[in-house]
Amino acid sequence: MPTTKGQRLHYLYETSDEGGKERFVYSCSECSCILNVCAALEPVGDTVESLGNRCPGCGSALEARVSCRSAHIPERWSEISRSAYSAEKARGETKVEFQTAASLRGFSFNFAPLDALVAHYIDPNWSVAFTGRCANAVAEFLCFRAQLPKEAGGSDSSVVLIDGGNRSDLYLFSSYAKLYGCAPKKALRRVVTSRAFTMYQMADLVVNQLARVVDEYGAKVVVLSDALGLLGGESGVREDEARRLAGAVWRGLEEVKREKKVLAFTTLVTKTPYDRVMTDHADVLVSLEESGASIEGTLLKHPFSKSPSSQQRFRLRDLIFHNRPGRKAGGDGG
Repeated sequence: MPTTKGQRLHYLYETSDEGGKERFVYSCSECSCILNVCAALEPVGDTVESLGNRCPGCGSALEARVSCRSAHIPERWSEISRSAYSAEKARGETKVEFQTAASLRGFSFNFAPLDALVAHYIDPNWSVAFTGRCANAVAEFLCFRAQLPKEAGGSDSSVVLIDGGNRSDLYLFSSYAKLYGCAPKKALRRVVTSRAFTMYQMADLVVNQLARVVDEYGAKVVVLSDALGLLGGESGVREDEARRLAGAVWRGLEEVKREKKVLAFTTLVTKTPYDRVMTDHADVLVSLEESGASIEGTLLKHPFSKSPSSQQRFRLRDLIFHNRPGRKAGGDGG
C-alpha cells in the first residue's frame, strides 16, 4: 500500500460537518482517502494527474474513482492539497508507485503506431490489456522488447509469460531476436514460459506461483497471453465459477504487479463472456483486429484520455521489421 513519508493520510470518515471551514473535499471512492482540499472547485483531472493516477491510500487507479463533496473540514486538514503531494513526489519522498515511466526510463514499445495509440506514455503502475485476434503478435513482441537494455526502451530483464491459449509462436519470437541481432536461443532462455491447459491451472499459476517465479528469475515484466481463452467455447465451467476464476486471475496479477513492481500486460485473444472482468479494470485497453492485410489498433481506454477511440493501422510485417538497420519505425498511419 503506497504511503507518503512526510504527509499523514486522512480519510473521509474522519470529517464532521460541525465547525471548521467549508471546503471542497476530493477523495478516493475506493478507500475514502482525502486527495485534495480546496476553497474553489478544481478540475478532477488536475488531482488525478498530480497524483500519477494512483491513490496514496490504497494504490487504486484514480480515473473514475475520485468523488467531490462540500464539507466542513477539521483544522488539521488545512495542509492537505494535491500540490503538497506533488511537492513530496518531486522531492523523492514517495515510494516508486508515484514515479513516472519517463523518470524511470521505463518500458516503451518503440513502434510508432503503438506508441501513438497510448500517447507515448505508459506508467509502470498501469495495467495494460490488448484484445482481438492480433493481440498475440504484440505479446511475443513484448516478451522480446522487455529483454532489451533500458537505454533501448526495454527493462533489461527476464520475462514471465503465462500462456492460456497455447499461442506462443517461437518462429515469430525468433524473428524479433534475429532482427535485433540477438541469438534466438539466448533470448528464449530469458522468457520463463508456463502453459495452462485449464482455467483452474491458469488461476493457480497467477495466484499461487507467479510471485515466486518473478523473484526466482528477477523478472520485471509479466505477460498473460490469451488470459481467459480457456473459458471460451465448450469450457465446461459453470458461469458463476468462470467469473470467480476470471476475477481471481485479475486480482492475482494486480497483487503481483503492486508487490513486485513488475510491468503487467494482458492479451485477450479469444472472445469470452467474461472479458469485462478484466477490461473494465484495465488502465489502458487497446483492440487489435485484422483489417484486410493490416492490423487496425484502436485505443478503447486510457487514464488521461477523455475520448479515446483513436486508431492506427499497420502491418504485422511493420511490427517485425521496424527496427531493421536502415529502416525507420512506423506503420501506415491511422
